Amino acid sequence: MRTITFLLLPGVHLMDLAGPAQVFYEAQQLGRLNIRVQYAALDARVATAQGLPLAPMLKLENVDLGRDDYLCIPGVDFAAVERGDLDELVEQVSDWLYLQHSKGVLLGSICSGALILAKAGLLNGRACTTHWKCMDYLETHFPLTRLKRNRLYCFDDGVFTSAGMTSGIDMSLALVERWATPLLAAKVAQEMVINVRRPETQNQENTFLNFKNHFHPQVYKAQELLANDLELSVEELSDKLHLSSRQLIRLFKRHTGQTLQAYRNQVRLAHAEQLLLHSTQSVQEIALACGYTQARPFIRLWKQSKGSPPGQWRKQHALD
Repeated sequence: MRTITFLLLPGVHLMDLAGPAQVFYEAQQLGRLNIRVQYAALDARVATAQGLPLAPMLKLENVDLGRDDYLCIPGVDFAAVERGDLDELVEQVSDWLYLQHSKGVLLGSICSGALILAKAGLLNGRACTTHWKCMDYLETHFPLTRLKRNRLYCFDDGVFTSAGMTSGIDMSLALVERWATPLLAAKVAQEMVINVRRPETQNQENTFLNFKNHFHPQVYKAQELLANDLELSVEELSDKLHLSSRQLIRLFKRHTGQTLQAYRNQVRLAHAEQLLLHSTQSVQEIALACGYTQARPFIRLWKQSKGSPPGQWRKQHALD
């Protein structure tokens, strides 16, 4: 039986804990993963960032883990980490974390939990990721880590890190698949009403949600239409919204701060990135799938955005 332990520090985020815990609960309930889940802390009671107290917690001295058990640190309030509020606590658990890893215990983190592993020196030389808000801090304070900014989660030498929030669910599903079967992971996702399982290599930034912090219904509808049909021209889009092209272009710029053409290019590039990473389609086929009538303008735009042609970029990231 594999023991899964969540190490909870003061200010732990409920989402970082509850999402992964639910994945393992469902896998256990479906009867296909032989695990037990427990919750540990330095004190018997832990206050979450959202104000909900959790108790009772298993004391660290009573945690008995062995090879291939899993110890996961959910994220905590990032501001508290920046202020150094948790430094003393991290010092208290660092040697214990090292001991667990030396015994062959698998280590994991959700969101800012990666900073706890980094402070303990357990991410040195390892590929890792964290929530996008924490990336600059991680890179500046822990230069020996191999930070992957374009990942939802990373696996490296028995240490698993994820971007946080809902991506902790994605990483936990990947662990269920690794420890059991892809079918069980799919059944757990279905049980949790997760329609799309995101891969490890998916970027944290979601272009489809960018520039949507406005309340104009027609502009919002335009963004939805573009996301679902990359071949739509400005004229076709305008017709669907019962606007003139000039009106739409003006409204879009006013409410998003970006031109309609620039937004459409970003959406197309985001879709192309997923196809380059997760399909065997040629660059020509991907260009057509992203709404281009020929590959040349797509390649030119991709190179301007990413710094290298799409074929070369695909090879670099396939090896990364």
